Amino acid sequence: MKVIFWGTPKYAAESLKSIIKAGHEIVAVITQPDRKRGRGKKLTPSPVKELALNNEIPVYTTFSIKKDETTREKVLSLYAEIYIVVAFGQILPKEILSKPLYGCWNSHASLLPAWRGAAPIQWSLIKGNTDTGVCIMSMEEGLDTGPVINKESIKINQRDNLETLTQKLSDISSKLLVRSIEEIELTKGSDINQKLTELQAISQSKFENKPSYARQINKEDYLIEWESNSKELYNLVRGLYPNAYTIFKSKRIKITEIDIINSNELNINKELKKSETNVSHHKTEPGTIIEINKEKGIIIKTNNGQVNIISGQVEGKKLKDAYTLSLQLKLKINDRLGK
Repeated sequence: MKVIFWGTPKYAAESLKSIIKAGHEIVAVITQPDRKRGRGKKLTPSPVKELALNNEIPVYTTFSIKKDETTREKVLSLYAEIYIVVAFGQILPKEILSKPLYGCWNSHASLLPAWRGAAPIQWSLIKGNTDTGVCIMSMEEGLDTGPVINKESIKINQRDNLETLTQKLSDISSKLLVRSIEEIELTKGSDINQKLTELQAISQSKFENKPSYARQINKEDYLIEWESNSKELYNLVRGLYPNAYTIFKSKRIKITEIDIINSNELNINKELKKSETNVSHHKTEPGTIIEINKEKGIIIKTNNGQVNIISGQVEGKKLKDAYTLSLQLKLKINDRLGK
C-alpha cells in the first residue's frame, strides 16, 4: 500500500521500520521539526526523520499541521492510500483524516480508553498500573476516541521503567501495525464506515477501562517531592526514567532508581526487608538522609516511611551508584534533599 507515516520519537521509528520491511511504499513521512538536543544543544532530527532519510523517503516537518497550509496541501497531493500515525505529537484536522481511501489509523500505547493523550506510557507507570498494551484505532477528530480493530495487552513488571516498557510496547506496536495494515488492505468497503464493519471494529465504550487523560509531561513533573509516599516516589522515578531529579545545595541530581524498604505496599524484593533499619524516624522531615552505606546506598525519609536510592547522576557527571553519589556530593546523615 502507499503509506504516509506520521511520527516523531524512536518508539514511532521502530514501527516505521517494520512497515518498510513489510514491503509497503512509504510515499512520505511527516514529523516534528529538528530540535536542540544533548549537551551541545545542536539541532537534531527526530528518530523518524533520520530513519526516513536513510531509506530515501521524502520528509516533511511541521510545527502545526493545522496551521501549515503548505505542508497540508503537499500531503493531500500525494494521494496515499492510508495514513499511519504513531506518536506524532499533533492532532490531525478533519481535512487530513478524511483524505485516504483506506483511512487514517493510529497505534496508541495504552489499553484505551485509558490514558488517551500524549504520555500514556509515563502515566501508566506513574499511577502504578499493573497492565497496559497497544491499540490500533481508526482516527477521529476527538483525542484517541476512535474504534479499535486490534489490541494486545501485557503485564507491567514491577521492575519496568519508562525505557524498558517503551521498548516492549514498541515491539508490540510494530507487529500489530503490520498485521492491521494487511487486514485493512483486504477490505472492500467504499468508505471508512463500511471498512470498520468488515474489520469488526469495537467502540471504546465497550471496553472495561474507564476513560483517562495522559497529559503531556512538563518540567515541573520531574522534580521529586519527598513529601509523597514511598510507592508514589517509586512509581514516579521509574515512570520518568532517567530524568526525575532532586536538588541538594543548588545542584540538580537525577535519581534513576529507588526501592521501597519500609512497608508491605510493594513486594519488590523479599530480601530487602532484612535490611530495613529499626530506628524510628517518625519526626524526621521527608527528604532527610537516614543512612548511607555501600550496600544499601542512601536511605531517605518519605511521608510514610523510607526509600533507598540505588543510583543517580550529579548534573554534568556520569551515572553512579548511590554510595558513590553520596561521596561526590559529600552527603551525611540528616542532610535533606530537595533543598
